[in-house]
Amino acid sequence: MKFSKEIKAGVIALLAIVGFVLLFQFMKGRSLFTTDNIFFAKYDNVEGLTQSSPVSINGLKVGQVDKIIPQTTKEGKIHFIVKITVDNKFEFSKNSPLEIFEPGLMSGKEMRINLVYGGQTAKDGDTLLGAFKLGTLGSLSSQVGPVKDQLQSVLHRVDSLMANANMIVDGQNRAEIKALLSNLNKTVGALQTTAGNVNSLVGHNDPKLQKVLDDASLTMQSGKVTLDKYGNLAESIDTKKLNATIANLDATVGKLNQVIAGVDNGQGSLGKLMKDEQLYNNLNAASTNLNSLIEDMKANPKRYINFSVFGKNNKD
Repeated sequence: MKFSKEIKAGVIALLAIVGFVLLFQFMKGRSLFTTDNIFFAKYDNVEGLTQSSPVSINGLKVGQVDKIIPQTTKEGKIHFIVKITVDNKFEFSKNSPLEIFEPGLMSGKEMRINLVYGGQTAKDGDTLLGAFKLGTLGSLSSQVGPVKDQLQSVLHRVDSLMANANMIVDGQNRAEIKALLSNLNKTVGALQTTAGNVNSLVGHNDPKLQKVLDDASLTMQSGKVTLDKYGNLAESIDTKKLNATIANLDATVGKLNQVIAGVDNGQGSLGKLMKDEQLYNNLNAASTNLNSLIEDMKANPKRYINFSVFGKNNKD
């Protein structure tokens, strides 16, 4: 059986098209002989992620990014739906997040499935939780940004401080500062002169200074003798007798407190005199009557004393 040239050309063209499609799919990283599961994840920013970017699990490539679909909400906010394909040999929990990361400083963005154990197994068509990790440059930028803002604030404050300092240190203030420094130099010079005089006085062994030192030595010796006397006196005191005297004094004070308490409670003659109001009134009345009797005796002595030289009673 012979084929015409047209049939041969058509078959060759068909094989070329199929080969080109298969080569294109292979160049995109898609497996030609295995079936893949499709998963989705939602992001606000894909940070340079592109189609055909690899998808890995624990460092092993298991799939790739198939498509990035932008979506706009009614409020005008843009989201990105990332579609990935994963070899169906790998099973993992639906709770495992799909993370965009940067493996190196000069490499592009990739995706990885951070395994979370437990929960329902992810199935074809499920939507996974989207996650994002800053790369090295992004992390440095996020850390340098606040430092830059703080540095700008500090520089602004330093600039304001310098401006205020220039306003304060005007011509008059400069003159006053110079005068102050001049007076300070004079004071330092005077102190140096005084120190020199003191050194000279000590070096020449001035008799006046020697006399002052001798008097101070005698005073210290007298003080030492006095302290020794007081020390001997303290040692000579019999602490046992002193403690016994203090104990006796404490007992006497206790008894005195008991007597005072008894008087205050109306016990004894003194207590009754202080607390019994009737006794006080009787004594007061008796004292008043006695005073009246004495006054009457002074006024009329004959009424109480009657005597006669010859033994005759006088009648008044």
